[in-house]
Amino acid sequence: MPYDLREERGNAIVNKHIKIIQDLVNQIEENVSYDVNIKSLSQSYSLSPWHFQRLFKSIVGSSLGQYTRGRRLSIAANMLVETDSSILDIAVNVGFSTHESFTRSFKDYFNYSPKDFRIEKPKVLINKKPLLTDELLEHITTGINLEPKIVELPEQLIVGMETKIPSPFVSRNKICDYVATFWYSLFEQERKVKNKIAHTYYALSISKSGDFTEEELTYIAGVPVSLVENIPKEMKVYTLPKRKVAIFDIKTNIDAETAQKTADYIYGYWIPNSKYKRGIGADYELFQNAVDFTKGDFDTSYVIPISN
Repeated sequence: MPYDLREERGNAIVNKHIKIIQDLVNQIEENVSYDVNIKSLSQSYSLSPWHFQRLFKSIVGSSLGQYTRGRRLSIAANMLVETDSSILDIAVNVGFSTHESFTRSFKDYFNYSPKDFRIEKPKVLINKKPLLTDELLEHITTGINLEPKIVELPEQLIVGMETKIPSPFVSRNKICDYVATFWYSLFEQERKVKNKIAHTYYALSISKSGDFTEEELTYIAGVPVSLVENIPKEMKVYTLPKRKVAIFDIKTNIDAETAQKTADYIYGYWIPNSKYKRGIGADYELFQNAVDFTKGDFDTSYVIPISN
């Protein structure tokens, strides 16, 4: 059985482990070229190197080496777009000893050479390897079930209110301000919806490109129905096709920022270390057993399509 921080559920132990990881992350961010010495670092926390590495991966989902490499390359990508520094200077600044090794790693990570990346300025998922903030670490350790359920789901019809939101994958704008009014509109309109499946709600994020790199996504706050019949003209119909998904149980309310932290973990750490790839289709939050949705008393999951 793999090591699980939650087996040591005492708050003092959990907080101690979070602090260990956060202190290390802060050191890396202060000097991204910092060469982490696992032996001396683990000794400073009275842990064996093996236990320290296991602790980091159990919390984050990536090894320390994978995390450090991802952060170095993500920072380098920003420097390529935002500065006029030479590629060699950027490589050295983020901890690579040669132009060749940097170019090889960068292309492997982003599918662009540094030179082409600078010229084309492609949209890059900002949570390719997100910074482990205090908030994200707390969410990973206490707010999300790190082992998702993998299931096949049948087609599902959704009826709801549609709007556009900034893509959380290329922007850090808060989404709540954009979607709150549409949820209130849904609560008003859902009384008119026939064939509704009770106490269940969906929050869908739909990417036209399929890879979430556009500036805006389509967002639907909706309810599932067994049959589309005489829906209010203000509402849209969306079909979730038959799909294989990973379902992550999370602790949340109607809070898009919690959804963002969940997506950061899934895309930044879970997918790269799982045997799955992201499938085609929409991500969504699923709210179930919501007798009174406005009171926040319901079960919440974050669902992504996957493929082998």
